[in-house]
Amino acid sequence: MESLKVTSWNLEHADKLLDRLSDDDATRRRHAEARAEAVTEEIARLEADILLVSEGPRGEARATEFFARTAPGYRLITRGDDAAYGMKGGNSFTGRQWLWFLVRDESPITGQLLHLDRWQALTEAASGGAHRAGRWEISYPKWEDPGDSDARLEFSIPETHAHWRHPQVLQAEIGGSLIELIGCHLKSKYNDARVEGHASDADFFAMNPRLVADLIKARVKISTEAADVRHYIEARFEAQSDAAIVVLGDLNDGPGKERIERRFLYHDLIGALQGDVFFARRFLNHALFDAPDGERWSVHFEDALDPGRDPHILLDHILFSQAMTRSHRGTRAAFLARPGGGRVEHQVHHLVTSARPKYAMTSDHKPVSMIFDQAPPA
Repeated sequence: MESLKVTSWNLEHADKLLDRLSDDDATRRRHAEARAEAVTEEIARLEADILLVSEGPRGEARATEFFARTAPGYRLITRGDDAAYGMKGGNSFTGRQWLWFLVRDESPITGQLLHLDRWQALTEAASGGAHRAGRWEISYPKWEDPGDSDARLEFSIPETHAHWRHPQVLQAEIGGSLIELIGCHLKSKYNDARVEGHASDADFFAMNPRLVADLIKARVKISTEAADVRHYIEARFEAQSDAAIVVLGDLNDGPGKERIERRFLYHDLIGALQGDVFFARRFLNHALFDAPDGERWSVHFEDALDPGRDPHILLDHILFSQAMTRSHRGTRAAFLARPGGGRVEHQVHHLVTSARPKYAMTSDHKPVSMIFDQAPPA
């Protein structure tokens, strides 16, 4: 296998799309069929060897049905037990966003999913016991409003958190070499708190203490989810300093600091996930490092809380370990990142969606891909 293309795509409520494919209403069913046809075309045009889908259907049976229709030529990697994926929420709206790996039938790739017991054992060890049985302690502000003049902003110590959508790890074997792909869909920062005034008002945050509590709470949770992922990566590096690791998925955050981060936390989630550059062998490189500046975005989103922000936002990422780079001086992986091989699939997405009506749009996210080439003989 001379090259390996890895793609991550948030498919925007595929479980809801599957429902509508059998809707009693003929119009809704026709619209769903048109969108499913577009999804099928986009997956075919992507020509990925390994495809991670986030916001996929709920459970193995529904995922099998959906991808048999939309991803012919791919095999779905499963666990054999819906409870073993660590997804929460049951049949609720948020519980319908599952992570799935698909592998192209014609590729010589074999794969299995890491058991969550192993994930939890390694994250517990790397965290010094702070992360235990898939949970960890966190603290965050909360707004208490008993309905009288005693309403106040408090700090909740301690609370606990765990992944709502647990990361899934594909252990892909190619010609005897192992690549671990950590598929993620981290917590959203979305909140539905009612607000007073306009986001540009000087006293906007002072006038909306409940919003402030929700904003910080969401960011504390997503940051600790990223830390849990990093604990797994650190544990893998402890055992294998030149491990070939790829982190990919919808991380619900992009490089840099948004208005809320600048005001309240001043942190950068992607930077925390990448690791410390001073321990270079454990640092993760970004697939879009050498992509053109104007093309490094995967979602068009106008943030009401940050009206001056560019709406072209990068939420979908692919990162990889140093062993998968050509400049690495240690033992290199079997596949190395191709210079210029990372891209947001703007062209494919445009070709598929531009001739279709709005109801047949495949997703509000554009796929992100990275190409790795087979390493030359040592």
